[in-house]
Amino acid sequence: MARLKILRVISSVDPTHGGPIYGLTHSSKLLVEKGHHIEVLSLDDPNDSKIRGFNYPLTSFRGMLGKLQFSYEFSSWLDHHVSEFDVVITHGIWQYHSYATAKACRKHNIPYVVFTHGMLDPWFNQVDQIKALKKKIYWKLFESYTVNNSNAVLFTSQEEKALAKAAFLPYSPAERVVAYGTPQPNIDIVAAKAAFFRLAPQLQGKRIALYLGRIHQKKGIDLMLKALGNLAPLPEDFMLVIAGPDQTGLKEELDALSHQLGITKHIIWTGMLQGHEKWGAYYASDVFILPSHQENFGLVIAEALSTGTPVLTTNKVNIWHEVDHDQAGYVAPDTVAGIQSLLSQWFALSPNDRISMCKRALKCYSRHFSLKAAAQDLEAILLEVRKAHSTITAGKCS
Repeated sequence: MARLKILRVISSVDPTHGGPIYGLTHSSKLLVEKGHHIEVLSLDDPNDSKIRGFNYPLTSFRGMLGKLQFSYEFSSWLDHHVSEFDVVITHGIWQYHSYATAKACRKHNIPYVVFTHGMLDPWFNQVDQIKALKKKIYWKLFESYTVNNSNAVLFTSQEEKALAKAAFLPYSPAERVVAYGTPQPNIDIVAAKAAFFRLAPQLQGKRIALYLGRIHQKKGIDLMLKALGNLAPLPEDFMLVIAGPDQTGLKEELDALSHQLGITKHIIWTGMLQGHEKWGAYYASDVFILPSHQENFGLVIAEALSTGTPVLTTNKVNIWHEVDHDQAGYVAPDTVAGIQSLLSQWFALSPNDRISMCKRALKCYSRHFSLKAAAQDLEAILLEVRKAHSTITAGKCS
């Protein structure tokens, strides 16, 4: 089997930016084990302490112009080095890295694929009309070039693929759905739980619902708080743990809402959790809740299932079908009433029913979200893309 030299391009390897970097690092580990070579290119400030100790060879250039993250040095590096690679994977769109990569790959005749990571979901166009207009203009000028000229656009579910068709025109890429997953933690569970309880000792012996993710408007945390307010008085042993970075200053508003609803004593904010503390939070929790308005995949759901933790989520998370079909949790609309129904059903479960659901959660992970299947899918597509591209190139030269 051919061994590939793969360049993975992403706007940032900073883990506080959410799921894409975790998908990159998890799948890269198995690709390297299979004999492939991985390098990463990003628009991070090379002096940023958050990117130190990154696990793979990393080249980074500081992006400018706000969220666009323009960098002449980034483009120059691609122009000089992209031809050294067999195939390129671009993670995410709507920033300079995706267009610059597509342009360089086309110039040097290097195949590339694009993970959109849910960024073509039409939900984003409905939330902010001004931003939607800006994206339509940017699509016409730049991003349609990136997507439509790629050798493949990769989606992590059939739902994500279907939704992408309605977002922007013209739209005519080669579409592929690939498995996407997370490794099952190989840790000492007792030690991980102890690390979490050292962080929040008041949670010992409590019935814990865990939210883990960014503190962001699209995550629906306000729905969760309002639903709990409607269910008050809550069981005395119930605690909601909200764990994640607050990048937009939303926590203060949500904290005020919890005070208004009279549920503050049932909530703990931990900030971002990593390592043993993060996995300890999963194992210590009775249920995981993700009340999002939009998720192309929901990596945290796969992580929760890998620890045997049942999931409460919405039908706007694109892997809700798997959770619902395998009875690994409950699914409802992304409304206050929907989240309230999720919590009510969970509160009503008997101890034996909860144990059964935990077992189904593990089976759901193994069936749909194991990292081995995800890496095999990605490897197969990269080899296929490289072979097809080589065949076409050879035909043009003959």
